[in-house]
Amino acid sequence: MSDSSYPARSETKASVRGDAWPVVPLAVALLLLHTLGDQTWAYVTAAVVGGIGLLASVIALVECVGAIRKGLARAGAAWVIVVLLVASCAVVYRLIVT
Repeated sequence: MSDSSYPARSETKASVRGDAWPVVPLAVALLLLHTLGDQTWAYVTAAVVGGIGLLASVIALVECVGAIRKGLARAGAAWVIVVLLVASCAVVYRLIVT
């Protein structure tokens, strides 16, 4: 017996713009490194927050590449990919330089 009262869930997302949320911890890490990077506690905190942001960025990038392969929201996914890559590279650069 099948229950057709519940609509089927769509496995694909219509938009990938929500995948850009890892920019928030990356921005916090950049702000800490820029303003208080010479203090040890700020550097360690920025490294932890930045690491979480980098891990979340990798997950979001995989989802965006999957969306591009499926042909969903190519422009939005490409924009999210560019933003996350630039923010990730900026955090890694600031961690190395500071």
